[in-house]
Amino acid sequence: MQEQGQGQAQEQGHEKGHEQAPEALFVRGAMGRVTDELAEPVGLTAGAVRRGRRRRLRSRLAIGGAAACTAALAVTGLAYLPGPAGGSGGPEPLRMAAAPPASPQVFPTTTVIPTASPDPSASVPVVPEAERLRIEDFRQRSANVLHDLLPAEVGSISLLSDQVSDYLAQSPQGDLLLRFSVRPHSDGGPSDGLCEHTPIGQEVQVKTSTCKRVQVTGTITGTTWRSVDSDGRTSTSVSFRLGNSDAYVGIMPYGQHPLSSPVPVDQVVAFAQQPRVMALLGEGDQHPVEEAQLSGPAYEE
Repeated sequence: MQEQGQGQAQEQGHEKGHEQAPEALFVRGAMGRVTDELAEPVGLTAGAVRRGRRRRLRSRLAIGGAAACTAALAVTGLAYLPGPAGGSGGPEPLRMAAAPPASPQVFPTTTVIPTASPDPSASVPVVPEAERLRIEDFRQRSANVLHDLLPAEVGSISLLSDQVSDYLAQSPQGDLLLRFSVRPHSDGGPSDGLCEHTPIGQEVQVKTSTCKRVQVTGTITGTTWRSVDSDGRTSTSVSFRLGNSDAYVGIMPYGQHPLSSPVPVDQVVAFAQQPRVMALLGEGDQHPVEEAQLSGPAYEE
C-alpha cells in the first residue's frame, strides 16, 4: 500500500508539472528522456513508471500531430493562393505552344489560282518519286514548326503547291504568306543592301522599308526587314547565311484578303533562333530541298 501511494503521488506530481514555469518544464523533459531509457524497477513502482511514460508519449504524439496538421493546412493554403495580378507588362518575345502534339500534324497542300499568267520558267521541275517524298516530308515538318512556334494570330497553315518554301496562313483577320527557305548560297543571289555592313542593331530606312543587322546566334549575323506596301500593310522577315546556304524566314500579306504581319521583326528573329527551326534549316543546308537563287530582287517583298 505504501508503494501504491508512492505511485499515486508520482502521478499527481506529473499533473502539477504542467503548471510549472518553462525552465522547470525544460528540466523535467530532459529528466524524462533520461529515465525513459532506464530499466523498470522491480515491484509495484514499475506500474507507476510505465503509466508516467505512456502519459509523456501521448503528450508528444499530440504535439507532433498538431504540428503536422498545421503544416498541411499551410501547404494547402499556398496551393490556392492566387497568382500575381498583371505581370511584367511587356510582350513576350515569342509565344510558344504549351507542348508539341503527340504526333506530327499533317498539313494539306493548297493550290492558289494565280492572278496573272504563270511564268513557264518558274514551274516546279519534275523530280524522282523518292526525292519528291523527301521534300514533302521536309515541308510537313517545317509546317509543324511554323504551327507550333509562331503566334496563334497567323492562323491555320497549309502548304502552297507552287513553291517549296511557301506556306499559306489563313485566319478570320486575313491571309498571310509564310516563307521558310533554305537554299544553296550563290553570289548572284540577293544581298542585304544598305544594311550589309552597318553596326548590329542600327536601323536603316530604305524608302518604305527598315532594315537592321541582328545577332541570330553567337557566330551568325542576319538582317531583318520591315516593309510597308502601298496599302499600309507590313511584311517582316529575317535572312542570314547558314553553312553553305541562305536562310530566310518571312511573313507577308497575301491573297485576296491580305493581312499585315502580326509578328514583329524581333519575334521573327526569336522564332529563327529556336532549336527546332535551326535544326530544320541545318538539314536543308546539308541536304538541299531548293535550287540556288541565281538572280532576282532582294528578299523583302
